Amino acid sequence: MSNGFDTASHCPLVSVIIPMFNSAKFIPQTLESLLYQTMTDFEVIVVDDCSTDNGVEVVMKFSKRFGGRLRVLILTENTGMPGVPRNLGIQTARGKYVAFLDSDDLFTTTALEELTTLAEKYQADVVRLHKNFCLQEGKVTSIYLPAMTDMTELTNPENFTVASYDEENLDEPILELNDTGARVRKWINSEANAFWATWLMFYRRNFLVDNDIFFPPMLTCEDAPFAFKALCLAKNYLNVPNIVCIIRPRQGSVSRDTAEISFEENVHKRTRALIDGCKEFESIMDEIDFFQKNPDVRYSVLAWFANYRISITAKFYRKHTALELNELVKKEFNTFDAELMAYLFNTVNVQQNQIKELQAANENLSAQINS
Repeated sequence: MSNGFDTASHCPLVSVIIPMFNSAKFIPQTLESLLYQTMTDFEVIVVDDCSTDNGVEVVMKFSKRFGGRLRVLILTENTGMPGVPRNLGIQTARGKYVAFLDSDDLFTTTALEELTTLAEKYQADVVRLHKNFCLQEGKVTSIYLPAMTDMTELTNPENFTVASYDEENLDEPILELNDTGARVRKWINSEANAFWATWLMFYRRNFLVDNDIFFPPMLTCEDAPFAFKALCLAKNYLNVPNIVCIIRPRQGSVSRDTAEISFEENVHKRTRALIDGCKEFESIMDEIDFFQKNPDVRYSVLAWFANYRISITAKFYRKHTALELNELVKKEFNTFDAELMAYLFNTVNVQQNQIKELQAANENLSAQINS
């Protein structure tokens, strides 16, 4: 497929960054969705995190079809962190805009055209999607058929559902107020993933680089502080109703499934995400004047993140006894975790006080009934 320009000297409009680890079975469909794009002024950067399958070989077979627009970068050692490959992609990207796509997900055929048109029209630093398509596991068998690259079938509306991430029902593009307080308060009142899932975002590359916005070295949930910093610093932050990304949840996915790792590794991964995430949010807020003047909002941001991480972690932990967890969790904490420990201590105290108030109210009610 010819792209009509000299790839050696041309700076494309968009760089699509794809981190990859052992995705040889699934990435052909991901790349196929990019070959079907109605806009061709883009490059694809696949960053391999030392895969042990033949994923790199599979990707390279697409090189000729992309006509020089496909690059493959290979890390020198496995990081186990999707943020590290994405950072390398940002650093080496030549595009005006950056889009992130996981190695088992798809873009609709008009995705890049829609996103760049909106970004150009509104001069946006960030374009944020409110919804995505979701191909539910078991409903579509094509995800497990590497030879299946029929975009008509893969994007058939009968095969997917629409996932929405907040209550704001947009029917047209809307720019966020250039007000850090308003944006952050909206963030902390949102549900999980509403503001920060990587596939929901489209960024102007210079905005990311100039503001030193890169993914932190976290085992999971690295996209939350990344998106939060962008939310706080973007001049033009555009919310749009377009649905252009097709998510394909699958068992064994590095970013969405932990079934293939041990119980101890799972505890480590989840606990570190809580600890490291709180530190990253603290570091971001240290650099922004608004949070120095509004410590209550600063605390609320930490509370939002910790509550989210604790709630999803608790679902996993409750399968095991306290004795099983105690030693493993203790190993993850150290004396530098002051902010998180303070938050947990305060939260426990607040909950205990609420319990005492409810008990007192219940005793009062019982006394009134019995009198």
